[in-house]
Amino acid sequence: MLKYFRGRSFGYVLRFVLAAPLALVFWLCIEIINIFRPIYIVGLSNKGRITQYMRPMELHLRNANQLNRKYKMIFVMPAPTPNEAVRTVYRRYSIIIDSHFPKIIRSAFGMVSVLLKHRFTPELTDLPHLWQAKPATTLTDDELKFGHRLRQSLGIPKDAQYVCLGLREAAYYKTITLQSGYGQDFSHQAEDSRNVDIANYMIVATHLANLGICVVRVGLVVSAPLPKERHKLIIDYATEARSELGDVVLGRGCKFTFCGASGHWIFSACSNISVIYGDCYEFGYHDDIRSQGSKHIWILRLLQSKQKSKLTPFSEMATGGQRWADDKVLASLGLEPVPNTPEEILNAVIEMNDWIDGKLELSDFDEELQTKFYNCYPPETRLEKNPLVRISPSFLRKYQDLL
Repeated sequence: MLKYFRGRSFGYVLRFVLAAPLALVFWLCIEIINIFRPIYIVGLSNKGRITQYMRPMELHLRNANQLNRKYKMIFVMPAPTPNEAVRTVYRRYSIIIDSHFPKIIRSAFGMVSVLLKHRFTPELTDLPHLWQAKPATTLTDDELKFGHRLRQSLGIPKDAQYVCLGLREAAYYKTITLQSGYGQDFSHQAEDSRNVDIANYMIVATHLANLGICVVRVGLVVSAPLPKERHKLIIDYATEARSELGDVVLGRGCKFTFCGASGHWIFSACSNISVIYGDCYEFGYHDDIRSQGSKHIWILRLLQSKQKSKLTPFSEMATGGQRWADDKVLASLGLEPVPNTPEEILNAVIEMNDWIDGKLELSDFDEELQTKFYNCYPPETRLEKNPLVRISPSFLRKYQDLL
């Protein structure tokens, strides 16, 4: 017990002692209810990030649905809810213990979720199967009407196709502090090399707009409004009309989402809508991207020596995995990331648009390159090649010497 409290603050220890009797009561109630109705307890991330909130809720609900049994799902969220509209949707299918509850209740449920994890938390072992399953939630008529009015107000013509564009931006990370309600301080990542320059994505936005497809720029906090001199079908929703419910309905109704190293893909993925993931900055973290059940394309940031004389092979990047997503680690190795070029992003979007429209044609050589890429992963992290998830074929052809 002393080892458990080592390094903890006095306030933490006091809160634990006060919440422990309440946790015991919750435990007994859960055990009794479980006799008549199966209980699932899922502890969510304490970082207050939308992907770490929606992803486990969606997949655990899908997993429970696959068992075809009545269940009671309890999600325990230590950090504040990142999107109240998402909470409203998922509360129709579960109990969510979050900042809407007194801290002592959250602390007690947090203990229960940790102590009973192996007993009441099913393992998510088959991600491709779960991502291909039917979405766990639906929207109400009022929410769908809100979405219709929002699209009208944004100037999206009736029955027109649109895509969502969401990027990882430094301005967002400046706001992620303990004082602003997040579970951790990530403000230092405002200087991170993983942040994306929106200028690299404006060429593809203009290309889609020229095809008559609206482009909706999304994001909780963005660095600056889009240039005023832009195509009329490129819509700056993030600065002009952003709302939490708007994020949900737009992500569920688009033709596809394309994002640069941001978490906005989760709004579409949880509704089985296609995603392009650009500027993907490491291998191991994106098992969800590689497991998708709808058409997905992704392209990676490459790594090069600081002398800019050599690009790192994919197999070395795969071995480095998530550890190499850290600028300090890369600097110690004499490496630096190479952002995706506007042309690479454009080619990936053209491929995705053609794929959805049934026009994408791939050669046997393209399939061979896809297989070689998957084989770059170490055996312990390797996934089966997913026919619905591709590295951009043009990207692999360009960098086939790194396979």
